[in-house]
Amino acid sequence: MTANNAQPMGQKQADGLRREWALLFKMGYASQWTPEQKMTRQDEIAALLQHAGQTLPRALTRQDVLVNVDVVPPRGAQ
Repeated sequence: MTANNAQPMGQKQADGLRREWALLFKMGYASQWTPEQKMTRQDEIAALLQHAGQTLPRALTRQDVLVNVDVVPPRGAQ
């Protein structure tokens, strides 16, 4: 057990959170939520996974890679 009496996150729980994270992108899922609420929940899920030492959803890690790529416009493009 951890200091706050919480159980460590199991693999099934982490997989469930990753599935929920992906579902939040789909039309109709949690339709009563605003886009801001969905983004907030995705941030919460990512923070929970990261805090537990679990891997983040693949789209998040790919997005991080894409953000760090320099884009050079083609010659003559302005």
